[in-house]
Amino acid sequence: MPDVVYHTVDGLQVTLESWNWERHIQPRHPEMTEQDIVDALTAPQCICDHRIMSTQRMYQGFPRTWGFFRGSFPVVVVEVTNAQTGRVVTAYLITLAYLRQQLWPSM
Repeated sequence: MPDVVYHTVDGLQVTLESWNWERHIQPRHPEMTEQDIVDALTAPQCICDHRIMSTQRMYQGFPRTWGFFRGSFPVVVVEVTNAQTGRVVTAYLITLAYLRQQLWPSM
Protein backbone atom coordinates (compact mmCIF):
# COMPACT_ATOMS: atom_id res chain seq x y z
CA MET A 1 0.00 0.00 0.00
CA PRO A 2 1.44 3.42 -0.91
CA ASP A 3 1.15 6.44 1.39
CA VAL A 4 -2.41 7.80 1.24
CA VAL A 5 -3.59 11.37 1.94
CA TYR A 6 -7.08 11.98 3.32
CA HIS A 7 -8.91 15.30 3.59
CA THR A 8 -10.58 15.61 6.99
CA VAL A 9 -13.75 17.52 7.86
CA ASP A 10 -11.73 19.98 9.94
CA GLY A 11 -9.51 20.95 7.00
CA LEU A 12 -6.36 18.84 7.44
CA GLN A 13 -4.59 16.78 4.83
CA VAL A 14 -3.70 13.66 6.82
CA THR A 15 -1.19 11.12 5.55
CA LEU A 16 -1.40 7.43 6.38
CA GLU A 17 2.15 6.27 5.72
CA SER A 18 2.52 2.77 4.29
CA TRP A 19 5.19 1.75 6.81
CA ASN A 20 2.91 2.77 9.69
CA TRP A 21 0.00 0.77 8.27
CA GLU A 22 2.13 -2.31 7.53
CA ARG A 23 4.47 -2.30 10.55
CA HIS A 24 2.31 -0.85 13.33
CA ILE A 25 -1.44 -0.71 12.75
CA GLN A 26 -1.98 -4.05 10.99
CA PRO A 27 0.21 -6.12 13.35
CA ARG A 28 -0.89 -4.45 16.62
CA HIS A 29 -4.50 -3.60 15.77
CA PRO A 30 -5.59 -6.23 13.21
CA GLU A 31 -9.26 -5.48 13.97
CA MET A 32 -8.86 -2.12 12.18
CA THR A 33 -9.59 -1.93 8.48
CA GLU A 34 -8.51 0.68 5.97
CA GLN A 35 -12.19 1.59 5.63
CA ASP A 36 -12.39 2.26 9.40
CA ILE A 37 -9.56 4.76 9.00
CA VAL A 38 -11.10 6.39 5.93
CA ASP A 39 -14.49 6.74 7.65
CA ALA A 40 -13.06 8.09 10.92
CA LEU A 41 -11.01 10.73 9.10
CA THR A 42 -13.47 11.80 6.41
CA ALA A 43 -16.85 11.31 8.14
CA PRO A 44 -16.19 11.16 11.91
CA GLN A 45 -18.72 11.15 14.70
CA CYS A 46 -16.50 13.67 16.48
CA ILE A 47 -12.96 15.01 16.75
CA CYS A 48 -11.45 15.54 20.21
CA ASP A 49 -8.25 16.76 21.80
CA HIS A 50 -5.84 14.04 22.88
CA ARG A 51 -5.75 13.57 26.66
CA ILE A 52 -1.99 14.07 26.94
CA MET A 53 -0.45 15.17 23.64
CA SER A 54 -1.51 18.71 22.72
CA THR A 55 -0.35 18.22 19.13
CA GLN A 56 -2.63 15.23 18.56
CA ARG A 57 -6.33 14.85 17.71
CA MET A 58 -8.61 11.87 18.09
CA TYR A 59 -10.90 11.18 15.12
CA GLN A 60 -13.70 8.93 16.34
CA GLY A 61 -15.80 7.07 13.81
CA PHE A 62 -19.33 5.80 14.28
CA PRO A 63 -19.75 2.50 16.14
CA ARG A 64 -19.53 -0.66 14.10
CA THR A 65 -22.85 -2.28 13.33
CA TRP A 66 -21.47 -5.69 12.38
CA GLY A 67 -19.21 -8.51 13.51
CA PHE A 68 -17.44 -9.42 16.71
CA PHE A 69 -16.54 -5.79 17.43
CA ARG A 70 -20.13 -4.54 16.94
CA GLY A 71 -20.67 -1.38 19.01
CA SER A 72 -16.94 -0.50 19.12
CA PHE A 73 -15.78 2.92 17.95
CA PRO A 74 -12.85 3.20 15.52
CA VAL A 75 -10.40 5.89 16.64
CA VAL A 76 -7.59 7.36 14.56
CA VAL A 77 -4.89 9.34 16.35
CA VAL A 78 -3.49 12.15 14.19
CA GLU A 79 -0.34 14.16 14.88
CA VAL A 80 -0.93 17.69 13.60
CA THR A 81 2.29 18.73 11.87
CA ASN A 82 1.20 22.24 10.86
CA ALA A 83 -2.00 24.24 10.31
CA GLN A 84 -2.96 22.21 7.23
CA THR A 85 -1.33 18.79 7.55
CA GLY A 86 -1.07 15.82 9.85
CA ARG A 87 -0.11 12.16 9.91
CA VAL A 88 -1.75 9.06 11.34
CA VAL A 89 0.04 7.88 14.49
CA THR A 90 -2.15 4.85 15.22
CA ALA A 91 -5.68 3.53 14.90
CA TYR A 92 -7.66 1.16 17.12
CA LEU A 93 -11.14 0.30 18.43
CA ILE A 94 -12.58 1.43 21.77
CA THR A 95 -15.72 0.18 23.48
CA LEU A 96 -16.79 3.51 25.01
CA ALA A 97 -16.98 6.87 23.26
CA TYR A 98 -13.87 9.02 23.71
CA LEU A 99 -14.74 11.84 26.10
CA ARG A 100 -12.48 14.87 25.92
CA GLN A 101 -12.61 18.46 24.71
CA GLN A 102 -14.60 18.19 21.49
CA LEU A 103 -13.17 20.16 18.57
CA TRP A 104 -15.68 19.10 15.92
CA PRO A 105 -18.57 19.42 15.58
CA SER A 106 -18.53 22.57 17.68
CA MET A 107 -20.68 22.35 20.74
